[in-house]
Amino acid sequence: MPAVVAANPVLVVDAASGSIVHQDGADQRWYPASLAKLMTLYLVFEALDQGRLALNTPLPVSSAAAAQPAVRLGLRQGATLTVAQAVEALATVSSNDAAVVLAEALAGTETQFAVKMTARAAALGMVDTHYANASGLPNDAQVTTARDQAILARRLLTDFPQHYALFATRFTRYQGRTLHTHNGLLGRYPGADGMKTGFTCAAGYNIVASAARGGRRLIAVVLGANSRAARDAQVSRLLDAGFAAPVSVAQSVRLEVRPQGVLAAVQGTVGRSGCEQGGPAGRMHTRVVWPIESWGLLLGIYPDRAQARRAIAAVKTQLGGALDGGRPLLLERDMENGTSWKALLIGYSRNNVGAVCLRMRAKNIDCVAQPPFMLNLPGYAKR
Repeated sequence: MPAVVAANPVLVVDAASGSIVHQDGADQRWYPASLAKLMTLYLVFEALDQGRLALNTPLPVSSAAAAQPAVRLGLRQGATLTVAQAVEALATVSSNDAAVVLAEALAGTETQFAVKMTARAAALGMVDTHYANASGLPNDAQVTTARDQAILARRLLTDFPQHYALFATRFTRYQGRTLHTHNGLLGRYPGADGMKTGFTCAAGYNIVASAARGGRRLIAVVLGANSRAARDAQVSRLLDAGFAAPVSVAQSVRLEVRPQGVLAAVQGTVGRSGCEQGGPAGRMHTRVVWPIESWGLLLGIYPDRAQARRAIAAVKTQLGGALDGGRPLLLERDMENGTSWKALLIGYSRNNVGAVCLRMRAKNIDCVAQPPFMLNLPGYAKR
């Protein structure tokens, strides 16, 4: 077993030769987050090339797909989405509902698709990777390594060069909305033209990046960074060092050659982003109560904490004592496109939450009743 567990696993590989330029913790097991969508896209590209799918094929949206949490397009059950729309949504904005639409089209159910994903990973030499869903949403059984992600990235480049330009897409449009990529390297790092980012509370901030410079292409993998900015800075430094290094440096160890004696990947400490588990420095959030057992009223979702607090204060002022015991709650969620804050009043029951919301609406205050399971979704820190 490797003697040292990396703070967060990283790997840089020469795309043409498959030789490792730099690595630290390449075989340390980690949660992939939305990097799982790279395998989803691999199987979709395979189906396109084999004629089992076509880009203009309309795919139905099931109840399971429509129920996926953010990040999502907001697909409704019974609607349709073309394969082209779905793959662009995956590559650009990491849409979880589009991932399930594609999974069901190829395997009937997302569970069966995950079996196919894992089997294909093994066939590609990704022996430390196991998939549990098509999106990368949290699941303890869904694990990978930096080495395996680099293997997959290389195969995407070599097996489907005709589809690779998709990963350079910086925005997509759906139903009049313009949705921008989460890949902060595109347009900012010279030569960067793909591939995929990912984030969950357990995984931290992940990225598989590909960049070409001076006739040479490198693939860099960073898993478990503490923030988007830290991830982008780290992968940029790794690519800079890789391009600056003599080509001879990348001629000794090939990506597929695993260290002797490594019978299984190390399970490292995950949770770089914090969320409900604590901040990057290990600080625990205060006043965290799990789970919330009451109903709540959602007043709005805001880009910063101060706006969310003002929204709650304004409602309390307008309604005075007509809150029926409701108490304020902020739900913080760190996502790829920034931190959002939900402003809520909680402490209600199924029997009175509707009446309070009706009183709010009578005073032109927007509200949405939230059952307990909506207040306890993973990825939120409670304040």
